[in-house]
Amino acid sequence: MLRPTLLPSRLLRQQPTLTPLLRQFLSTAPSQPQTPSPSPPQSLPRQSQKTYFPFALGRSRTNNYSVYQDAKRGGNFKLTIIKKIEGNRIAFKQELAKALNLSPNDIRVNSLTGHVEVRGHHRSEIVAFLEERGL
Repeated sequence: MLRPTLLPSRLLRQQPTLTPLLRQFLSTAPSQPQTPSPSPPQSLPRQSQKTYFPFALGRSRTNNYSVYQDAKRGGNFKLTIIKKIEGNRIAFKQELAKALNLSPNDIRVNSLTGHVEVRGHHRSEIVAFLEERGL
């Protein structure tokens, strides 16, 4: 009966080294360089220019927007909180108020945390606003 041999853990962590000839043999790339593809004709319409904003929005680990709903004061005061805003938060607040047809008093920038707080539950509208602008 064969017994499995025990290897020291340092040997298990080492990466195998390949010689240049073996690396070339094992590579999946073709040996002949490919000819460059011809450039597309210039008569095609150009794609629309991307609009740049003075703000950007980071995403969570799961690649979702950081837009959350919260309830305070016993559940009577509903909030939507937008996190991970980089750049000019005041300009973001103004764009958001214009897009959602809200008064500027319904949106506030928390100067301590940098979050933008919107009165009411508006998560779906805010996510649509962000996707529309490609943030």
